[in-house]
Amino acid sequence: MKHLQRYTYKELLGPVLFSIIAFTLIIVAADLLFMLARLLVDESVGLNTVLRLFVLGLPRIMSLTLPMSVLLGTLLCYSTLSSFNEIVAMRAAGLSLTRIMMPALVVALAVAGITFIFNEKVVPGANRKFEEIIWEIGRRSSPFIQKNPVLQEFEKGILSRLISAEAYDASEEVFKHVTVQEFEGGKLARITEAAQAKWDNGAWVFQDGISYNVVDGDRVVSVRFIKQEGSIAHTPAEVKRHALNPDEMPARELKGYIRSLEQQGKDTLKLLVEYYLKFAIPFASIIFGIVAAPLGITTRRASTSRGFGVSILIIFIYYVIMSLSCALAERGSILPVFGAWFSNMLFGAAGVWMMAKKS
Repeated sequence: MKHLQRYTYKELLGPVLFSIIAFTLIIVAADLLFMLARLLVDESVGLNTVLRLFVLGLPRIMSLTLPMSVLLGTLLCYSTLSSFNEIVAMRAAGLSLTRIMMPALVVALAVAGITFIFNEKVVPGANRKFEEIIWEIGRRSSPFIQKNPVLQEFEKGILSRLISAEAYDASEEVFKHVTVQEFEGGKLARITEAAQAKWDNGAWVFQDGISYNVVDGDRVVSVRFIKQEGSIAHTPAEVKRHALNPDEMPARELKGYIRSLEQQGKDTLKLLVEYYLKFAIPFASIIFGIVAAPLGITTRRASTSRGFGVSILIIFIYYVIMSLSCALAERGSILPVFGAWFSNMLFGAAGVWMMAKKS
């Protein structure tokens, strides 16, 4: 029995590795190489920079292709075993279909774990460096606008200052509609709101704003000003590094970012969807394994081209449904966690039903 399962693992790993390479090459050719070619021609970017961007762009692509590879690899493996009557031989040897399909689930679980760790440890840093290089290339012709940046400053491990803004223009080094909350001993002591804060001669200068000072713990004194020097400790370069997009932050960092925005009463639905997707997309490997194993056993014969076709169709439907459910979640029509996980729940239920029917 164990020998047969080891044989199944051996037959499965080859198609999964082939699928990782195949899907990665397809997406690289369709997306990354096309963009890099445009940069090489239109922006007069050096070959060394293009190669750096290529290497930094690969992790983002592989985070998508790893779950896809489970689908195609499992489908090819089990359809091949089925076409040569090896599934029949395994069942004759006493293996149930559940045990025959178990290697696919184990491999899918391993890929899901690898994808999650990869997304947390490698992808955010690579995306961050990728965006920094793109900004350096394009800053001469277009400003780099970061929406809703939030910065935190700590003293001895305690939050001392929380800075948020509607936008930050890195090319002009200006915060638009900025709010600074200052804390003393863990309690709110001062709030400063301004139309903008601009970096000028080594300091942030706030313009057209108002300060609210908490006096004796319960009274609030407000002071309007035309121009005054602010107390933000971050330099423009540090702001550029810290004001990140969701795909440039690991899940834990994104969760803290969301919590900061919620404390300010800001809408976080879109960011919550992004947060839950950081778990839902790696878990898609398991879902694709559950779907592909019984589907492969059902298929008498699947060539590589046919396997690609079936896999692309399933992936297309999966991501269309995910896009729709996420859009509904961002509008507030459904819960963010439900929007991010709906495709997994739907396809998971279909896969379990197919497995039960085959068994």
